Amino acid sequence: MAKTVKRKKVNRRNQKRSVALNWDSAWHTVRPLMVLSLLAAIAYGGLQTYQWLMKPTTLPIRHVQVEGDLSHVDPQQLQAQIKTQVSGGFFSLNIEKIMRELKTNEWVYDVSLRRLWPNRLLITIEEQLPIARWSEGFLLNQYGEVFAASGDYSPEALPLISGETGRETDLILFFNQADRLLHPLQLKMVELKEDARGDQRLLLDSGIELALGRKNRMQRLERFASAYGKTLRPFMERIEALDLRYANGFAVRWNHNPQQYAETQFNRI
Repeated sequence: MAKTVKRKKVNRRNQKRSVALNWDSAWHTVRPLMVLSLLAAIAYGGLQTYQWLMKPTTLPIRHVQVEGDLSHVDPQQLQAQIKTQVSGGFFSLNIEKIMRELKTNEWVYDVSLRRLWPNRLLITIEEQLPIARWSEGFLLNQYGEVFAASGDYSPEALPLISGETGRETDLILFFNQADRLLHPLQLKMVELKEDARGDQRLLLDSGIELALGRKNRMQRLERFASAYGKTLRPFMERIEALDLRYANGFAVRWNHNPQQYAETQFNRI
């Protein structure tokens, strides 16, 4: 009898081991399926949420605010562009498309858009700043970039800059440097022209032409500014042109008969 009881205990122990092994095996099989099911549920939920957020009716844009120092942009044209492009919800709004559309306006240099929770859109516009006229009716902005003016804008009051294609940026930079030098002297430039060889000439509003040459232009202009303050100022009305292309000075062309000044000190400055 003792042997029979002992044999039954061994069988029960083996049976428990068999059940435990079967459960572990099943768990190892089921666990990946449960994880995949959970991930699938999360992904599905995320997709549903994304699709809901991207609906035009979800949090629609109600208010559009435009900022920027605008002098030349046509408000009616801008309003029409915004009205046709700003449609959709807070998340579904196509920002890039709106920016591309607004930049088709010739007077818009740059534009940025920002969503403001929950239903507002802020549009900031940087307008073109015309600095000078360029050839064939085009204008140059502050960065030396060429653009075409539209509307009733009259650029005749702007100085004229002319030169070879591709020289726009360098010419506008030099023009701005020259203006910072001459403006304190109350000398206003109305034209800067550069020929195909790179030879530059400046024309002042008084009608005086300054020949700058192809090299060391700013140094020559600084030398002129110094001489203007010390010597030239009283004689400017009698001068037609100044050639600054000399190493140690400049040549003067009078606007009247030179013999008129030959007998005076005015023929030597």
